[in-house]
Amino acid sequence: MGDLRSVTLVLAGVSLLASCGAHPPDPSPTASPTVSPTVSRQSWHPSPSRTASPVPSAWKIVRPAELVGSSALLDVAAAGPREVWAVGYQRGAEDSEGTPAVVRWDGTRWREVAGLTGRDVNHLTGVSVAGPGDVWVAGNGVNAFAARWDGRRWTARRPFGVAEDYRLTDVAATGGTAWFTGNGPSGGVLIRWDGTAFQNVLTGSGGTFEAVTARQGHIWAVGAAKDGTPLVWHGSPDHWERLPTPAIPGGTLRRIWQVSPSDVWAVGEVAPGDAVRDGARIRRGRPLVLRWDGTRWARAEVPVARGSLQGVTASGPGDLWISGIDADQPGRALLLHFDGTTWTREYGPLLRMPRPDQQYEDSDRVTRTGVTRVPSTGTLWAVGSVGVGDDEDDFVLRR
Repeated sequence: MGDLRSVTLVLAGVSLLASCGAHPPDPSPTASPTVSPTVSRQSWHPSPSRTASPVPSAWKIVRPAELVGSSALLDVAAAGPREVWAVGYQRGAEDSEGTPAVVRWDGTRWREVAGLTGRDVNHLTGVSVAGPGDVWVAGNGVNAFAARWDGRRWTARRPFGVAEDYRLTDVAATGGTAWFTGNGPSGGVLIRWDGTAFQNVLTGSGGTFEAVTARQGHIWAVGAAKDGTPLVWHGSPDHWERLPTPAIPGGTLRRIWQVSPSDVWAVGEVAPGDAVRDGARIRRGRPLVLRWDGTRWARAEVPVARGSLQGVTASGPGDLWISGIDADQPGRALLLHFDGTTWTREYGPLLRMPRPDQQYEDSDRVTRTGVTRVPSTGTLWAVGSVGVGDDEDDFVLRR
């Protein structure tokens, strides 16, 4: 984010802080926020009066690390107040895959953690933090790519060797072990790093995998089945089973979080009948939330009609947060909270204003989000990107 557009995000954040103040979030669980009128602008430097959110936001823009060129943060994870990590890419473009981006919050500011450039990796898709000296990232370049940070340096690995037809989607690290989801010629795969080598745990999943979580001896992998419905696998190191899910055509699960073995949440979207992505335009489906009660998966209705959900985190059964995109508020990150009874919608600050001459139709819209809670605190971090293609910038929010 070293160009003019990165400065814009910071200026927009300063303007919003000045105009909004530290107000509480909208207490209404279902009331729709007022939509501000579309305003034409001549530059990417909006004034406070043109960017002030109509609903005061508890989420504040935090100056991110200075990434280069077109950039995005695709996942975020935390082990403590000084151990928050986010990953994605920078130097991206329509004709370039870019280079990896790894940033860390040290309690004072975000800094880029170098060491992965030049290793034939482009995008990092997942990060998991087991502790200060046990951070794993997953991504892809020429081959599927994984790396571990031990507190001083990176150790890079190729889980599938030189094979070029495998891609990793997510990672979950726990107690010296790391679990990875990915996709290959036969569909979704689940592999495990046991501290010495990678082991192929599951192939022939009956679909594709998007995410994995590992908690309290339980491993969950989610994605989309071959028949176009949500896919969930559950297991332990020695036993695996595919669990039935509601028959939701077009349903894909993007992230999963276990509160307890009998309280698990998975989020994603139900795609529209046409392609989810059509060139530079991103088509929005309907949000999808599934909950496991220890016996079965059931769909949970949320107060958002159109959009997608891309992140989930929780500190307990009465404190669940989901990040995503509301198609009716496309310029702000969507944050949903569930207190065990009621859903409440919150939105981040407006990141960009639309303009007639913007490069793409989606240049002013949030396109990716992720969220994590800092353990044993009330702090939440959300990351993502706004815009697409050559006109994409990462953002960081804190609550």
